[in-house]
Amino acid sequence: MAIIKTHDVTLRGSAGDFDIVLCPLCDDHLPLLYKWNADPEVLYWTEGGEDIVRSYDADTVHQIYGGVSQEGHCFLVEVNGAPIGECWLQRMNLQYVSAMYPGLDVRRIDMAIGEKEYWGRGIGTAFVRMLVEFAFTVEAVDVLRCFCEDYNVRSQRVWQKNGFRLVMTEALPQPQKGKL
Repeated sequence: MAIIKTHDVTLRGSAGDFDIVLCPLCDDHLPLLYKWNADPEVLYWTEGGEDIVRSYDADTVHQIYGGVSQEGHCFLVEVNGAPIGECWLQRMNLQYVSAMYPGLDVRRIDMAIGEKEYWGRGIGTAFVRMLVEFAFTVEAVDVLRCFCEDYNVRSQRVWQKNGFRLVMTEALPQPQKGKL
């Protein structure tokens, strides 16, 4: 039985000299997910909370991607044919956020570039733009929310470059990497 529920959507775009393909994530990609989710530096930028998560084991990876893929589109990010990360568009899984928009289709985007040599090259901005377009033009999403802690300025810039704006902040219980 498959861990990751896959789909048949492929998105294509570019950023400068980079051809970007978002292809359906599937169980064949689990070795990459294990690698990226075992890298403390990748997790530092992708996971909120206390800075105690150094790596996720296979069971945790299965829970994350197996769960999210049930309610969303999970993609492997390829750049010029090389797998470099993952992203997803999923139904909002935080009840307090959904409650702010009664009767509307509320989704969220999460993303990670696991291959660090691709950080800071505009690729994240480009594939988030692809997901935003997919969300509104194909999926007919009403509201798209994203989350980013205050320490992650790079991620904040990705969202801002794609037209997102800060709508609320919440103080995080301490100790955590971020305060908001």
